[in-house]
Amino acid sequence: MARGRRKTKRLQEILKSDDFFLEKVEKLEELAEGEPCALVRRQNVEWITHFPGLAFHADFESEEYTLVVHRMDSRAVREWPIPETVEVITHDEANRLTPARAVDDESAARKVPCYRVKNVNEDVTRARLSKSKSELRFIEELVEATERILVKVLPPEDSEAEVASDLIREATIRGFQTAFDPIVAYDEGAGVPHHRPSPEEKTWTKCALVDYGIKMVYCTDITRTVVSENEAGDVLEVVVNALEEALRELQAGVNPKELEEELRGWMEDEAPGFEFPHSLGHHVGVTVHEGRLMGRLPEGAVITVEPGLYSDEFGIRVEEMVVVGKRKCRTLTKLPRVWER
Repeated sequence: MARGRRKTKRLQEILKSDDFFLEKVEKLEELAEGEPCALVRRQNVEWITHFPGLAFHADFESEEYTLVVHRMDSRAVREWPIPETVEVITHDEANRLTPARAVDDESAARKVPCYRVKNVNEDVTRARLSKSKSELRFIEELVEATERILVKVLPPEDSEAEVASDLIREATIRGFQTAFDPIVAYDEGAGVPHHRPSPEEKTWTKCALVDYGIKMVYCTDITRTVVSENEAGDVLEVVVNALEEALRELQAGVNPKELEEELRGWMEDEAPGFEFPHSLGHHVGVTVHEGRLMGRLPEGAVITVEPGLYSDEFGIRVEEMVVVGKRKCRTLTKLPRVWER
């Protein structure tokens, strides 16, 4: 456990560092064309300051960067890994800031001074999707921390609700939040992609699916399915083959939707009676579902690849986190894809 806490402290120090912060400031300055800029959308403020405050204000000419928080958060924010360069003020002090010319939402004028604004929210969203080298290293460490927790519960032995509670507790005692409510699903429950863990004391005979992620500003999202019966093992093989084909094909510039449709047809043919009803994956960042896989993938994006097959009897899903490269994807997750009991 001491090792887990040391890792948390190291990650917090990375978040506080100027280098980590200034890489994102450079992106923002380019989008704002050097004009004073204000971000007020929660995910954008958290992305650049690591705290979900009211607003982030950047005056690039004077190199002054400010996080605006509600007065009630003025104490809590001191315990967060805010970049050292960022000044924290309360909302009643915001009038002294230089009027922003670039904003991510028209409501910015209610929180900070603004003047003849240009909305740059779509540009900021695209900037968030393509991660810097520092962000990628940070997310890679979060993935490693997530896997250390997952191996503690695989294969599951307790009820679905007990395993989900164990996963939440393991994140908390290490200083993380959970990125979403863990999904723990046995047998027919695994046939529902977003099953809610049941408190019933029941064992599993075919498969046990665990979908889990943690959050420290950035999120993770990993799924593994443990199987014990031949039929479930056969379906797992189809899912893993589809996953490996996707990883061979995905790269910057590829449209994942075309690949998704091809894989859906092949998987459902290989496993009659099973369906692949959801998307192939999603972007991951400050929010666990940072965006759908629509259009061509940008280089440096962190995405999930998560093919699955589901029926009334059971379901199988395997989910990897990967970085989109210029010519191929790099897989961040290291856990085995095939788990058997």
